[in-house]
Amino acid sequence: MKKTSYYDDLTKSYEKPLFENLSKFVAIPSVYSDKTKDDKNPFGVEVTNALKFIAQLAEADGFKVTNYDNMIVEIIAGDESKKNVTIMAHADVVPEGSGWDQDPFEVVEKNGVLYGRGVADDKGPLLSCYYGMKALRDNNLINGYHVRFLVGGNEESGSLGMFHYFEELKKYQPDLGFSPDSAYPLTYGEKGIIGFKATRKVNLPQVFSIDGGVAHNAVIEKCDVEMIKDEGFIKFLKQENIKYELKELDDRYIVSFLGQSAHGSVPWLGINAGLIALEKLGQFYKNEELLFAHRCFSEPRGEGVKANAHNDEMFDNSLCVGLVKLHNGELYISINFRYINTVTEKDMIDAFKKNAAPMDIELVGTSPLLYFPRDSVLISTLMHAYQEETGDYKSQPLTSGGGTYAKETKNVVAFGMELPGWNSKMHAPGEQVEKSNLIKSMAIYARAIEELGNKLK
Repeated sequence: MKKTSYYDDLTKSYEKPLFENLSKFVAIPSVYSDKTKDDKNPFGVEVTNALKFIAQLAEADGFKVTNYDNMIVEIIAGDESKKNVTIMAHADVVPEGSGWDQDPFEVVEKNGVLYGRGVADDKGPLLSCYYGMKALRDNNLINGYHVRFLVGGNEESGSLGMFHYFEELKKYQPDLGFSPDSAYPLTYGEKGIIGFKATRKVNLPQVFSIDGGVAHNAVIEKCDVEMIKDEGFIKFLKQENIKYELKELDDRYIVSFLGQSAHGSVPWLGINAGLIALEKLGQFYKNEELLFAHRCFSEPRGEGVKANAHNDEMFDNSLCVGLVKLHNGELYISINFRYINTVTEKDMIDAFKKNAAPMDIELVGTSPLLYFPRDSVLISTLMHAYQEETGDYKSQPLTSGGGTYAKETKNVVAFGMELPGWNSKMHAPGEQVEKSNLIKSMAIYARAIEELGNKLK
């Protein structure tokens, strides 16, 4: 990576406020909450607090700031009568999960690496990009265009904020833009996403309840099964070499199946505790409903419902079971499915409904596939900014299974911030980012904004 550049010098004085404010930002546990959401806090109180933190920061820095209903914070720099470069980032985070060796809502530094929920997705990239924009503004380099920085409150649990902003409030579309919420060099294609809910009545009197998962778009790390006291079942788990924890109450067991979390776009990198629970309970108690559900949804590329597909550009479809619950004899499974550009949304929905029957398959929501030609102005300009700032001319543009705000509007792609070869552990315990990447990204983003703006003049 190149040592210094004009944009490195331009952004150097912002390193201290970047790290100070990242610590404050991460300390806000901005996870979507049904318990605290209301008319004034549509995504929960802590998400509102995170949005207000960004709004107050930008106001103190002299930007024009508008908070739209605690759903979107809009920050403006430059002449609004001119065309816009739009940046889209998010202040919410996935639940912390288990397995951390620190407080996940505290930034901890070890050997030049920062750890904490949100340091990589998306609070760290958001602030790097914000200070890149601020460096341009402070040096009178935003001329002949304007920058609109949008901070959303529920990217991890949907995109209602962006829908509110663009569809309900009818705000203008981006002329060119990016979302700092993926990987470098950039992501020119994102898989389509379909959310499903699968339900079925289950006759399993030995089990009182099943509760697994914390988010629809993450592999289940832990699944709790409350059941009768059955030493035979525990002996069976030991014979099967299943990882579990056992809590013995007066009249029942709580068996906690243990897996390994992973992002919903790459479920094959995790071990799904919820699916293990369905399989082992189904095998031991000879319950066909649980075994059928396991057969349908245990293959992470969708083979179980004949919804698998592959090509050399976007690779594989993916199927992530994010929640597994059984209460009052009703089995509920939440599925996050992602598909490549050689299949259609309709065909995938039809495959689920046909091949998962007799389970009831309900469509929860969809996000369309995104694809930009690699020689387009947007892609070529962002690639130039990345290459010139890093000296990396070998890494190629990416396609991704991850869904970002880029899908919610026009002329926007995901641009950074994970460097090639680095695993930020997004959505998993130990989420991390290199300090040097946060610093360098200020320069990359500043250059990208200015070069996109010059294209608009």
